[in-house]
Amino acid sequence: MRRPRQAALSLGFFISASALWAGGPFPEVQVVPWNGHKAATSLTFDGGDPSQLDVAVPELNQRHWHGTFFLIANHIVRKDEWRKVLASGHEIGNHTLDHQHAKELASADEESQVVGARRVLQKEFGIQVYTFAYPFNETSPGLKKWVESTHLLARGGNTDRYEITPDQDPDWMEIPARGTLTDIPLSSYRKWIDADYRKGGWLVWVIHGLEGTPSGGEPISQKNFEGILDDLQSKDIWVGTFLEVGSYFRAEKIFEHASVKEVDSEKDWSWDLPDHFPDRVFLKLRLVPSGERGVGKVEFRQDGRKLTPDSQGIYTIDFNLKGLTMLVRPKLGSLNSL
Repeated sequence: MRRPRQAALSLGFFISASALWAGGPFPEVQVVPWNGHKAATSLTFDGGDPSQLDVAVPELNQRHWHGTFFLIANHIVRKDEWRKVLASGHEIGNHTLDHQHAKELASADEESQVVGARRVLQKEFGIQVYTFAYPFNETSPGLKKWVESTHLLARGGNTDRYEITPDQDPDWMEIPARGTLTDIPLSSYRKWIDADYRKGGWLVWVIHGLEGTPSGGEPISQKNFEGILDDLQSKDIWVGTFLEVGSYFRAEKIFEHASVKEVDSEKDWSWDLPDHFPDRVFLKLRLVPSGERGVGKVEFRQDGRKLTPDSQGIYTIDFNLKGLTMLVRPKLGSLNSL
């Protein structure tokens, strides 16, 4: 089964290397948060309503942004157009076979609605499906069990805190989100964006129908949708798919707990990847000037290859390699060189 080309995912977050001792060789490392932006957001769309193809996709494409479209596997219309959506870099996620309430499902139904739907989507579009959205935002232990065994991330669950900040350790199977409604004014959506930007977090949107839909629940006007996009564009916010930003954030937490080994002038990080982790996940990091005496030339290596920083001193790390080495050559004349 051949998978479509996926955009490289860029990851970022803060983490410190081991504390420096007096004259110690290892400088502090800062991982660039939110792909170099102040905050992050993901625009997700439920149900595959035709208005998403007619309104949302063109508006996103115009801005060179990508959204996540959670499709109901047994109710997909205009399949060829969804294939083009995939080819242009958007994400398709799992929204079950038939979009039923959680309390209506027997145990066997829970498995088929999650695992069976994923199988249908992967066969239909020739892709790997990594993400899931609970219908009606309803979870259950049975649904969650099957989602966790087959997906990396899931959107849903009830919460009173919508923006996920880097200090949180979220439930990857219940990532919170805010849902748009027909009667919510644009001014309220702008407040959501302002709050996300102020907190430096990740805001996930849930959008169903858009203007012109004959069926999509709680459609929002094209004016409001364009207003949301314009407001996001006016701020330093990373707009990425649910998988892009979620993989980034999950990798952050993995790296925070990475195994660290220090021997002489070499420091090694190593970590494992969870099941269903995507390929081509990249992490950006940079050194933090410390003014410590004795810290000399620093070099990063992965898989035996020397990494070269860009013009801003940022190194790009291939997170899928599961390891990183820092080499430090002390300054001549320092205590560490004796």
